[in-house]
Order: sequence, then structure tokens, then C-alpha cells
Amino acid sequence: MFLKVLIPRNLILKIIDQTISFDEKNNPVDSEPWRIKQVYPDDLERTFGRPKLQAVLLLNRQIKSSFDAESYLASDERLSCDWKLLPNIDNAIKLVADAISSGDLIAIYGDFDVDGISATAVLSEILTCIGASVTTYIPHRVTEGHSLNTEAITHLASQNVKLIITVDCGTTAYKEVSFAKSLGMKVVVTDHHIGNEPMPDDVPVVNPGLPESIYPFKDLTGAGVALKFSEALCVKYDIEMPKHLYTLAALGTIADIGPLTGENRFIVKNGLLNLGDTDHIGLKALARKANCNLKTITARDLSFTLIPRLNAAGRLGSADTSLEILITKDIDKAEALSEQLEQINVVRRNLSTKAIKLAKDLVRDNKLSDDPALFLCTPDWHPGVLGLIAGKLSEEYRRPVVAACVEGENVRASIRSPKGYEVLQGLLDTNINFLKIGGHSQAAGFTLQCSEIDSFKARFLDAIKKQVVDSSTSKPIEYESEVMLAEIDKVNLKFFKSLEPFGKANPQPVFLSRGLNVYQSRTVGKTDAHIKLIVGEGSIRFDAIGFGLGLKYHDLGNKIDAIYKLSENHWAGKTTIQLHLIDFISV
Repeated sequence: MFLKVLIPRNLILKIIDQTISFDEKNNPVDSEPWRIKQVYPDDLERTFGRPKLQAVLLLNRQIKSSFDAESYLASDERLSCDWKLLPNIDNAIKLVADAISSGDLIAIYGDFDVDGISATAVLSEILTCIGASVTTYIPHRVTEGHSLNTEAITHLASQNVKLIITVDCGTTAYKEVSFAKSLGMKVVVTDHHIGNEPMPDDVPVVNPGLPESIYPFKDLTGAGVALKFSEALCVKYDIEMPKHLYTLAALGTIADIGPLTGENRFIVKNGLLNLGDTDHIGLKALARKANCNLKTITARDLSFTLIPRLNAAGRLGSADTSLEILITKDIDKAEALSEQLEQINVVRRNLSTKAIKLAKDLVRDNKLSDDPALFLCTPDWHPGVLGLIAGKLSEEYRRPVVAACVEGENVRASIRSPKGYEVLQGLLDTNINFLKIGGHSQAAGFTLQCSEIDSFKARFLDAIKKQVVDSSTSKPIEYESEVMLAEIDKVNLKFFKSLEPFGKANPQPVFLSRGLNVYQSRTVGKTDAHIKLIVGEGSIRFDAIGFGLGLKYHDLGNKIDAIYKLSENHWAGKTTIQLHLIDFISV
């Protein structure tokens, strides 16, 4: 439990102003490859109303008052915003209500990533509960690409669809929306992407990120917007929101790397809680196939288990299998679909491994490592793994990476970048005539003609070069606080747990402990790539695991200074805390 002490905001801001940056003075580890994220005054405990360790972790997450801390740690309805503040929500709900009362067929048009699939499943289920006539459409990644297209709209018109509701797409689809209207269909756009194309006046765009939006939280993902839209429909039709819709929205939020602050935190925390005892047969079947325990699963676990499997189908072709497992009510069908997704994911992994190796070879052979951004293009890559290639190399080289493949007369590309770059703005700054373009500051994609590629490459590299970003690959590892092992007690462990879910904008805390005794040590893994220790301080002992640190085993002494995160180890029905080593030095 935390103390309900209300500290004046101006006092908290004064504390923050008094903080000492690492570069200013007296940093105790400037001879080490580590540095403290931020140094705070010693009287922080008194002025913030909680132990200094806890106060530091909250301030590092921009929580600047006890009131904010209370809602942040509880992650309850106080973080949920009023759906009535969403732009154009009233007009959108009216169009849906009119279609339902007329018995019109409504099409939910999504996207092929997990955010788009989850959003489609959320809105499909709530409309079905209301009694609407609903169909769904997910474009094929390879043959159609992102967002609306005229062929799909023509197909929906032939099925007598009268209303299209987009989820996780549509903001930049002015031409396609106008085409749908010309065929006699009405359109509601729900999205979270940013665009500068105006929609026809009678097309409501429900997007918290619009310039005119007064919605307090701007960072909902597509699934988050679909959840809020569903909340509005539940109020109108006086029905209860199914709990597992929060879980589906949480999947989309985590998969799309939405910042885990504000309302996203509320969605994901509730989604994870509901997942523990969910009755959703598709998710349970998928979890069994992935061999994961839904009662102890974290946001990070989802990123490595269920989400890659749901993403796999859309990466390599049609995402219909992934959508189907999220909406089916048939147990046998769910089991069969989970097996299909497992096999597709194996293929995806193999393709990704080979493609990433080729990408690294291209960087080395063409001496590209000093370029401000990496541009890699080959006809051999599957379009579905372009984002994975770009993401992996961007993480390794700490700069924007364009991974592209040739498709006939066109080039299709995905871009990923570290924090600090604005790759979507970089694309716009090229003034190239893209056939398709979209994305965010750190993730974007485009299609253009092959004849434009040389010009694009030169302009994009120039645009990125003008963005002043520290992309040093030798940045010291940052930790948040130096702690004694005795501080990892029940009270603080409960507090650390309340900081979850961890992810973008809410990283898992990193700690430094000095002079730890090493009682046992060994390497583990087929190639001895990892190290396993028992370390201690006084009478306190902890298991420690260091993935990828096996090469440091021979330098290991009897005492170490260690940088680490805390992790739970679930084994034989017991849960223990272990240190997840990031780095260590013998002392």
C-alpha cells in the first residue's frame, strides 16, 4: 500500500529541478560502462511521502505527485478517459445505429497486424452482441497492402454492405473512402494513425490523435480506439462489455508497441488480469500450443508467445486464420487454428533468420555501417518479414533502417528506427511521389516505383542526416537506483509489481548492486552462451541468470558489481525472484 500524502505540485517540480544530471558532477561510476539515469536529492523520501527508491522510480516515469502515483499504481478506471470526448463519436454512433435499425450489413475493415486483427475482433463481437448483421475484411499483406483499396471496396459492395467501419486504418484513405461513397456505402473511420488528408464532410473520423481532438490520451492504438467505440455502443444499447475484449485490446496495444502509460496502462493491466481466468477458447488454445501459463503471463511474455503466432499469418499472407481464432466459438476449430498458426510461425521464423543474416551481410559487404540510415533492398525478401529485418538491424546499428523488396515495377519497404528519429517526417521531407505511405515516428512503410529508388535513397539519407540524434552504439547502460539486496523485500517487491505492465514508456526498472559475493557459478546453454550464478550480500541469496554473458565467465571473480532487472521464476508451482543480469564486472 502507498501513502495517500498529497504533495503540492510546485514542490514536486522543485524537487525535479534540483536533480543532478550524470554529466554535472560526482557520478560514482563514470569509470564504468554504466551510469545512473538521474540523481535526485537525498530528502526525496520526506518530500515525496514514500521511500526514496520508490519515489525515484515514479519520478523517472514522469509521475510527479502522490495523486498521480495512486492512479498510476492502481491502474484503475481513473486512467480511463470518457469516450464522449473522442472526436466525431456521436455522428459515428448514429450511423451505426441507423444501419442496425435498418438491418443493413456492416463490414468491419481492419489491418493484417495484431493491432488491426484485435480491433476487428473487438468491434465484430460487440456489434454481434447488439444484434447487428456483421462481416469482416482483412486485406492481404502481399497482394493488397495496408488500408482500404478499391478492389476490396468493390467486393464489399457486391456483398450488399451498406456501412464500412474501418479499424486501425482509414485516416489517409480519402480516395478510397470517396470511392466507397460513390458506390452508395456509408463509412465510419476509426484509427490512431496520423494523416493530413481531409475526409468528406459526412464521414466521421474517430481518432484521438486528430489535431482538433480534445481526447485527453492521444496514444491509443487501433484496438484501443475500437474498445472505446465498443464502450460507447455498450452504453447506447445498455449491454455489458465482455471482459475478454480488454484482453483483445491489450494484445493490440502491446503488439503495436503503444506506450504503457495513461489509458493504455489501464487497458493492458485489465486485459492481463482477465487473461488469467479467461473463457476465450481461441486464446486458451493458442496458449496451450505456445506452452505459456495465462495466469502468470506478462506483457513481455505476450510479445514472445501469443503475439508472434497471431502476427505470423498476416506476415506471410492472409491474416484470416488469426482473426478466426479470436472470434470463433468452436473449441475444435480453435485447436485446429492454433496448430495452423504454430506451423506458419515456424516458417516465419526460418524466413526471418535467413533474411536477417543476408541483411547483415549486405551491410558488411557494402560498407554501409557509417551511413546515417541503412537502405537494404533485395528481390529475395518476403514482404512479410521486412519489418522484422528493419527492426532487428535498427536495434543493432541504432539508426533508421529501410528494408525493401522489389515487386514487379515497384519497391515495397518497411522502416524502423530507434527513439529520437522521425522517420515518417523523413519520408515526407523527400518530396517523393509515393504510391503508398504511412506510419509513425519510429515505424513506417511505403511503396514507390523502381525508377524513383535512387532519388529516394539520396533524399532520405540526407533528411535523416539533418535530424540531430545521438546514435552512438557505445552508450553506457543506464540504471535507475543503486540498491542493497536487503531492499529487495516484500514491501518493495509488491511496489515493483504494481509498476507493471512494463513496455514502451514504462521500462522495467534496472538496478545496480555492488560488492555481491559469488557463491556458485556455471555456464549454461548448448554453447555455454549464458551464465548462472548464486550471489549474495550478508545472509541474503539470489539466483542470477545472464543471457549472452557466458564469455565473461572466465573473468568472474569472487565479488561482482552487477546491473540487473528482477524477474519471476515459476517452477514446480513455486515463484521465486531472480536477478536477470544485464552486465557485471568483477571487483
